[in-house]
Amino acid sequence: MYNTFFGFKEKPFQLVPNPAYLFLSKSHEEALAHLSYAVSQGDGFVEITGEVGTGKTTLCRVFLENLDRNIEAAYIFNPLPDAVQLLKTINEEFGIPAASDIRKELIDILNTFLMKKKAEGKRIILLVDESQNLSKEVLEQLRMLSNLETTTSKLLQIILVGQPELRDLLDSRELRQLSQRITLSCHLMPLNMKETREYIHHRIRIASQKSGISFSNSAISAIYTYASGIPRLINIACDRALLVAFGLNQHKITGSIAKAAIRELSGRADRHFGLRKSNAPIFILCLSLIVLGAAVFQAIQWFKPAPPSDMPKISLAEKKPAPIIKKPENIPAPPQKPEPPEKPAEAAQDFGELLKKTDIAASKMLAIRVITELWEGKPVVSEYFKDIQDNETFFATAATQNGLSVYRFDGKTERLKSLNLPAILELYPPMSPAPVYLALIQINDDEIVFKSDIKGALVKIRENQLEGVWNGTAYIVWKNFMGITGTIPRDAPPESVIALKMMLRDMGHAIDIQLGYGPVTRNIVGEIQKKYGLKPDGSVGPMTKIALYNEMKMMKIPHILPIESSRKESE
Repeated sequence: MYNTFFGFKEKPFQLVPNPAYLFLSKSHEEALAHLSYAVSQGDGFVEITGEVGTGKTTLCRVFLENLDRNIEAAYIFNPLPDAVQLLKTINEEFGIPAASDIRKELIDILNTFLMKKKAEGKRIILLVDESQNLSKEVLEQLRMLSNLETTTSKLLQIILVGQPELRDLLDSRELRQLSQRITLSCHLMPLNMKETREYIHHRIRIASQKSGISFSNSAISAIYTYASGIPRLINIACDRALLVAFGLNQHKITGSIAKAAIRELSGRADRHFGLRKSNAPIFILCLSLIVLGAAVFQAIQWFKPAPPSDMPKISLAEKKPAPIIKKPENIPAPPQKPEPPEKPAEAAQDFGELLKKTDIAASKMLAIRVITELWEGKPVVSEYFKDIQDNETFFATAATQNGLSVYRFDGKTERLKSLNLPAILELYPPMSPAPVYLALIQINDDEIVFKSDIKGALVKIRENQLEGVWNGTAYIVWKNFMGITGTIPRDAPPESVIALKMMLRDMGHAIDIQLGYGPVTRNIVGEIQKKYGLKPDGSVGPMTKIALYNEMKMMKIPHILPIESSRKESE
């Protein structure tokens, strides 16, 4: 659209991992050096980790494209459900027979191939991307493949690349033998401000024929703040800024243009940024969106415009000021759009019969598709996933495939209501030792609503009908919008702490954006935890992250009940 206008031969900020655009920050240079050194040594496992969007896949492709001629490599980038599928995929990548479904036969074929290559003086590398999605069974099989060796050297060198969760997986007791074999480990860090500026100029230079575009310092600063140094987010912000500038017939990306682009990406008008009169078209566009949003707001009558955060919410139906209310759970629920009367919920035994008729494997696939669709995504659930036996691994892998996360929940419906997200409930049909799964999408008073069909068929029961069929286990699918990893402050990287502080500042809290997790930040987090019935210890794990994203309000999050109703103290 804008290539000719700016003098580009192609879009400079595409999201596809193109090795031609690789920018070697200090962190990327170190990772590439680690890989080169490891290959020269030829033994042990190598582990490369990095946050989503830090350039791991691009780095892998550059590394593979520059290998010596005496090195052959297989590159696996899709999560694999079990050890047999892993072996079949490895053999296919090396171009050797993979028709057998017997593990020993596949290993024997691979071993013969590796011995032949060794005799030819060649070295063999296996690079596995997105390794954090592998099951422990598959990772253990990889460890066993490293036992293929001669009396003097290993026949196969294995490189694991993945998100930081890979390190948590390798630290588990079951995989301690694999962890001990990792000889080199490297973590890709986000870009700093200087590197962000160089990265933007680097990509423009590669894409330019005769470029007439420049980014001002204030624009780069705004993009860096938005992206936190993550290359993928930098690409998204820069591409949108170019689109806005094209619409305004501007060849320079100013701070105001960049901030307007970021506001579009965030889906909200940012209260911190203002527009100069010279950018009136952008202001008019934003104002139009605000007016449209207000009209929709009024039509669905969910909430009044938000009062200060320390004041209670009141119903739109009230005509006099509400007194100060100390207990959030006593706040009247906002009026809902009138619905036609529902017929009484089906009898408990009917629900039990429904569960009896539900296929276990099919229910897992359907439930994750239903929940993923609620997050405004087109569900992508590979048929391979149905072979994953471990339920938690199945849901985690399928969620990751769709850019989401999963939290295994064990508790009561009160806590589900406080987290206020759609969930996949593990339900046991009467007289059955094996569970089936249904997607809980809504709670109305004591009515539980499941979606049992991707086309929209609903099952409605009373809350007490869960007794005897639900043991409290559920899988809550959620989105880690800010990419906060680990548990703050226990094991989270510095960038996650900064991202948390930026969230709190956006909520209106006066907080410094510096490294470190001090008492002020911890106390603010503790107060938010109290609102959602969580233990107010100031630690930020999955449940607290869910609460924080709920608290931000501007995120596009599906809820099972109005958000005020979810803020109850745990029993």
